[in-house]
Amino acid sequence: MKTISQPSYRRLVGWLIAERKFKKISQPELAEALGLPHNSYISKIELFERKMDVYEFVQICKALELDPHEGIEILLKP
Repeated sequence: MKTISQPSYRRLVGWLIAERKFKKISQPELAEALGLPHNSYISKIELFERKMDVYEFVQICKALELDPHEGIEILLKP
């Protein structure tokens, strides 16, 4: 079973995308806030080409000023 294809993981990434867009933060701006040289890192996560680990998830939440606990709740929903 691949985590990246699980519906709950896809909902989590969808939540991050929606929040990023709601806050009018581009992929390059988010990558810059994370100290990354380019936005392909963010793009690959959002396109489900790359799985983010827990540390990355928390860092993305911090950069978007989100509570990571909200994302965990999304993962726990059936």
